[in-house]
Amino acid sequence: MNEEFVDLRRGHLNSESFWPAFTDIMMVVVIIFLLTSMLLMVKNWELLDQLRNSMAAEEQAEKIIHDTSEENATLEEQLAQAQNEVSMLRMQLMQASEQTNSLNVALEDKDKQIIIVLSDNEQLKNSVNKNENQISRLSSQISAMEANLSQLSIDVEQKQQSLEDERQKIIIITQQRDTQSRKLASLEDNFGSLKVKYDKLVKPARSAKGKYVVSVNFERIKDKERIRFKDSGEKYYSVVTEKQLYSKLAKLKKKYPEKLYIKIVIPKESGLTYNEAWTFMKGLLHKYDYYYHE
Repeated sequence: MNEEFVDLRRGHLNSESFWPAFTDIMMVVVIIFLLTSMLLMVKNWELLDQLRNSMAAEEQAEKIIHDTSEENATLEEQLAQAQNEVSMLRMQLMQASEQTNSLNVALEDKDKQIIIVLSDNEQLKNSVNKNENQISRLSSQISAMEANLSQLSIDVEQKQQSLEDERQKIIIITQQRDTQSRKLASLEDNFGSLKVKYDKLVKPARSAKGKYVVSVNFERIKDKERIRFKDSGEKYYSVVTEKQLYSKLAKLKKKYPEKLYIKIVIPKESGLTYNEAWTFMKGLLHKYDYYYHE
């Protein structure tokens, strides 16, 4: 196939070979748009299916753990274990929701870019139509043919440069689509890593049986973080600052170095992001909880 641009000079003008080039450009842009949209939608559905399967497996694991520990644990110990697992599931759901929102934003950005490219191509098509009409009028003016053809050659070179710029834009969009595909693969890997960490946290080795159980409630209300603490044997939570919480836990850790069990509760409508909830929970458990401090 001849990849050279169409020569619009009078002796070489051929409308039958001029228009297919624009048709091919428009077809390529539409195909890229469809492929990009389908790929992102399929990846998004795959991620949601994996999340549903993971949640189903986690619910089954929760039932098995509940049935196993029911014979040996007291009602308070079972409640502490279940609330801790529910908090972990909520954080996982928050992360999946944030990842889905990020993918939707990326898809909307790609759609806007494709719309811009289509608009530029439409403007270029209209400009070429205008030039073609001008060439038809100039054909009847034989006395001014040479001057008009010279100017027209300059215009054609500019349009050819514009076409080349549009091709470069299409190449950039294709590269961005490949980058997005790699990001989706990376998100799937991160989800698998999170599942492994979650399995480690809920493994049967960590139990409230025979431990000194304290509860910590963490949430954000009106853009302000609120921490509440309930010691073992207390019925109600008390609001504390982060410094006061660390002081209380440090004293309890010193008093019960091998028995301090921290039950962290993240409410359903906590107002926290996944990273905020996970950082808070990880910091407390690894510093004061008997299981993570071993």
